[in-house]
Order: sequence, then structure tokens, then C-alpha cells
Amino acid sequence: MGGAETERALAGESRSDESLRYPQRPEHPGTAQLIAYWHTKRAVRPMPDRADIAPGELAGLLPNIVISEVLRDGEDFRVRIFGTALVELVGEERTGKCLSEFGVDAFIPTKPERVQSHWFDVTRRSFVVRHPVLVSGTMASSNRSYISWHGVSMPLTSGGSEVAQMLGGIFVVDAGCR
Repeated sequence: MGGAETERALAGESRSDESLRYPQRPEHPGTAQLIAYWHTKRAVRPMPDRADIAPGELAGLLPNIVISEVLRDGEDFRVRIFGTALVELVGEERTGKCLSEFGVDAFIPTKPERVQSHWFDVTRRSFVVRHPVLVSGTMASSNRSYISWHGVSMPLTSGGSEVAQMLGGIFVVDAGCR
């Protein structure tokens, strides 16, 4: 990611977005478990390699997992794994799609530009800082918040030292109408 893109990605650190929060510590057992797994797999390295990630070791978390590959130095990201709980949550199968395509084919009414903006913000933060980024927020339909969630995005290498893939997870906290 070039200088201007890096600055734009990190500028979000001070931006106030009422729909996303960036907590310092995990606030959900699923994000805590996924971060602990990431730290175990990285050992003494800055981040783990994709080859270190064994889906069988994440069996209980797999429905909530996202793995994407970095495209054009973080300009976009293509989803390789999008958990079944996430498909149900967002109303769209996103395996094989780029973040820039999110929300377009959703069977739940959504605003694609907002969906894409949130996913890019979180994923690029982790890509740039090269460590886990926690996030929480709400999902809305018809201008009503109705689902609270917690997530994490974490970088992975792929046979080298540069960020090549991203590992993440999203976990629902409250699915009640408000």
C-alpha cells in the first residue's frame, strides 16, 4: 500500500463513525478465542502464515470465519472462505467476491457503499498495522439497529514476510429488535 493509501487507511483511527467502535480488548468470547489462536500460531513471528491455520482447529468458529486474500497491495481483498453463519447474518454469499462487491447481491435490503466502506475500514486497518484489529457495531435494516456484533481482522503471511491474506471473524451479540 502506497503512502497516500496508508495515510487514508490510518486516518480512520481518529474518525468518529457512530456505527463502528474499535475496542482495545476482545468483548466477545469468539473474538478472544480467535485472537488467542492467531497469537499461538504466530509464535515469535510478527504474524502467522496461512499454512499455519488449520480449519479443523477452528471447528467451533468456522461458521463465523472469513479468510480473504490481499489484492493489489491492499487496494481490495477477495474472500476465500465466508462462514455459513455470516451468510445467514448478512444475507449474501460472499465467497469468491471482492470487498468492493459486497452488498450488491444481498437478499436483505442494504446499502452496498456503506457495507463496503465498513469492511474496507476494518480490513485495511489490520493490513496496514500488521496486527489484529477489533471492531464492534450494529447492523441496521429500515434505519433500525437490530443486531449487535463483535469482530476481528488479523493479517497472515503466505510463505513470506508481507501480509498476503486476512483472517477474521464476526460474532452476533444481540439479535433482538430494538
